[in-house]
Parts: sequence; structure tokens; C-alpha cells
Amino acid sequence: MIAIILPHGVLFRGGAEERIRTKLLKDGHIDTVIGLPANLFYSTGIPVCILVLKKCKKPDDVLFINAAEHFVKGKRQNQLSEENITKIIAPIRTARKRPATPAAWRWPRSKRTTST
Repeated sequence: MIAIILPHGVLFRGGAEERIRTKLLKDGHIDTVIGLPANLFYSTGIPVCILVLKKCKKPDDVLFINAAEHFVKGKRQNQLSEENITKIIAPIRTARKRPATPAAWRWPRSKRTTST
């Protein structure tokens, strides 16, 4: 599984982007599309989306989430609070039967020990 942050326009533009989208959909690789609000990143003010890709899934089972209104307004940059993140991932948890808390989605810490 992989998640990619892209400009929101890749969901609508034609040409090569349309051919790539079509191929990913037909091959059943797109699992979830999450539309995020504008002005979340320092480098750009445009809205973005997260494409979650998976190798083994049904081609007709794509989850779309419009999270454009789930943010905390900032002076220069908008932010996602824990509450916003919980609202955004709630449909994923329900549809995919995932753990109930955002903390459960974080990568586990390595249990490596270093010898001195």
C-alpha cells in the first residue's frame, strides 16, 4: 500500500494524467481518494488530494472522501487538527474495518537496541 499527495487537479485533467488514472482504476490499484483543503502546505496554497494505492483489491471498490471543509483556519496556513483527522479517517475505518484511533495508524517504533 502507498499513499501519494498530489495536486487536486490530477483527478480532473485530461491527457496523460487521464490515461494514468484510467489504467490505475481499471487495474484495481486505487483504494481511496481523499480531497484535502487548500493552503495546508508552506510551498503551495492549492488544494491537494491523497491517493491511496493498493495492489490487491476489487476494481469497483474505490472510497472517495471529501475533506475540503475539515481544517482549522490559520493566518498563513490551514492545519488539520486531531479532530479533523479523526473525521477524515472515520469512513476509511468503517469501510475497511481498521483500528478505531488515529494513533493506531502510526508506524510502530523500532524495537532495536544499541549496544554500548
